[in-house]
Amino acid sequence: MNKKSYRLLCIILFSIFLLSCSTVHDERAAEIEKLIQMQAEAMKQKDDLQYLYTISSRRPEYRAEKKSWIQDAIDHNIEKFTLVIKDIQFVNSDEAILKILQKYRYKKKDYRINYSLRVILENNSWKDDDLAFETLETEHFLIYYFPDSKKYAAMIAEVCEEARKRVLKRYGDEELLKEKTAIKLYQDDELLRQSVKLSFQWNFAGWYEYPESIKTTEFEHKASYQQIIEHELVHKITIQESNNNLPYWFSEGLAVYFANLPNQPNEAATIENYAHRYPEDSLSIAALEKINLEMLTEEREISKYYDTSGMILKYMIEHFGIEKVKEIIAALGQYDYQEGTGAEVNQKAIERFHETLPKTIGITVQALDEGWINYLDQ
Repeated sequence: MNKKSYRLLCIILFSIFLLSCSTVHDERAAEIEKLIQMQAEAMKQKDDLQYLYTISSRRPEYRAEKKSWIQDAIDHNIEKFTLVIKDIQFVNSDEAILKILQKYRYKKKDYRINYSLRVILENNSWKDDDLAFETLETEHFLIYYFPDSKKYAAMIAEVCEEARKRVLKRYGDEELLKEKTAIKLYQDDELLRQSVKLSFQWNFAGWYEYPESIKTTEFEHKASYQQIIEHELVHKITIQESNNNLPYWFSEGLAVYFANLPNQPNEAATIENYAHRYPEDSLSIAALEKINLEMLTEEREISKYYDTSGMILKYMIEHFGIEKVKEIIAALGQYDYQEGTGAEVNQKAIERFHETLPKTIGITVQALDEGWINYLDQ
């Protein structure tokens, strides 16, 4: 074979190779398109099983999060939900990063957000493997973050272990948090909100539901992260101990009492300060039981819900002792596990709380409520 023929053959073979690579790339891209279309169709059909089929099984906490997410979407009138792939970048033959545009309509308001999604090839099928996070590990935490948020992830890494120690000192022993805790850091509070629940009506600083990850967003001060992580770690302990049977207000009250109040000046964490802030519209337990925290829109109403819940827990601990409050949580843990988050499990949790209170501290919820109101009036 002469040199000219050899060169021609090399060009032909290289062209065939490029064509083959392009064909494989196009086939994989088409398969990924089908994956995203399947997710959008599952939303349209309110088919949780079809949606969960698209989720990777690699990390149990992510599957739990997506199970809660799709259930919330099914339970609420989420309209015009669409997912559009704006770009596909293959990391290797088994992994790709997608740029996604997500849009939906809820309560006559339109929402849209862009995010980066990782998909992986799992058992010969492309699966959603969570947002395109990188990871940072400490002794007891695994922090997921986006490349542009590296400095915030480092801030979390500096304070998370101390936050854990403080919570365990106030509430319990090492066994309660022996497993590694995942923390997901989102770049903004709207991405955080939409990653938790599309129906949620306000943007929050932190979130935890068992057995999911702790979630937060970018803050400029380490103290903010320490307080958020402490609050969510109290949720992790108490929701797990109660078998997910805590009434919403009681759950938030525990987290406020064991995490928020210790981080406030002494004068701010008093019943006098609470009464001064809400002189005419303090809340009873009966009122808290009727409120869906996730549907509130006024900042003052949201703050009042948290402040009241924390103060009621303070009242309970002052009058019955911390061990009795823990006994309530343990008694709730004897009921069957409730699958779901926040508002979804609240009504059954309230019923079980009403059954449990006379057996633990010897009074009804109504009597507890009367005691709380009298405490306010002193």
